[in-house]
Amino acid sequence: MDLASVTELFASSLRVATPLILMALGSCLCQKTGVFNIAFEGIALIGAFAAVAFVIVFNGNPWMGFLGAICAGVLIAGIYALFVVRFKADYVIASIAVNMLGLGLTSYFLRTMFHVQGKVVANNINKLPMLNIPVLKDIPILGCLSGQSIITYFSLVLVGILYLVLFKTKTGLNICSVGESESSAVTAGINPALVRLRAILASGALSGLGGAYLSIVIVSQFSENMLQGRGFNAFTAMVFGNAHPVASMLVCLLFGIADALGIRIELAGFNIPSAIISMFPFLLAMAALAISSYTTKLRLRGNSES
Repeated sequence: MDLASVTELFASSLRVATPLILMALGSCLCQKTGVFNIAFEGIALIGAFAAVAFVIVFNGNPWMGFLGAICAGVLIAGIYALFVVRFKADYVIASIAVNMLGLGLTSYFLRTMFHVQGKVVANNINKLPMLNIPVLKDIPILGCLSGQSIITYFSLVLVGILYLVLFKTKTGLNICSVGESESSAVTAGINPALVRLRAILASGALSGLGGAYLSIVIVSQFSENMLQGRGFNAFTAMVFGNAHPVASMLVCLLFGIADALGIRIELAGFNIPSAIISMFPFLLAMAALAISSYTTKLRLRGNSES
């Protein structure tokens, strides 16, 4: 494989990883406040549907699609926050409920709003232009950063912003203190419920935007269960990255490489069943979780011995 092919592979990986990065950043926020949120699959799925619906209603305007997806993500995240923050519901049960709600609600609206089953295509969408960076696009490997959507660049910038907010500002200190010791946060005058509510709503906005990127930038359509486990992969990236924005982004890129490589193997005509190829990202996710659990166990054992 020559440098041009490697660059194109990395460029494809970055495009595939963009929704994962957005959802993983939302997961980092929730985890830092002590909220075990695995509802990103359902929230992003609803965001993907809302994006296509808004694009169709507003004559192909993709920005209205992004706005609709963000609003839908915040709304569903608000419902999740109501149960886990206000009513103290179990995080896992509430997350499963939201994921099931995403599947059922999008299937229902697909039939009632568009009178179709399976998928709806946004034929009138005005595609976002890919931004070519003049100097960067001619550099091997680094050229993968050129020719991407503005949403991809936004997600990369957001990684740096979230890193600075979490580890270099008072706001980030408040967020982390709620997750580490709620009683200490209350003593310091911090409202844990408010901090968690804001984190969950922000994660909903990011998940909705990730779903919108998938439906109106990558494929220009919505199909039932189109997330296909990406929300869980984003959560896995957060776990493996130890809720660190930069580390989580790198794991998302690793998942993107696995997905893009699987697509290339399938297009190359190798005699490998497509079902096995589609398993690549999930196998990588399982390996990441296993490694993360093992390293955590070793770290805890070392702390106990010391």
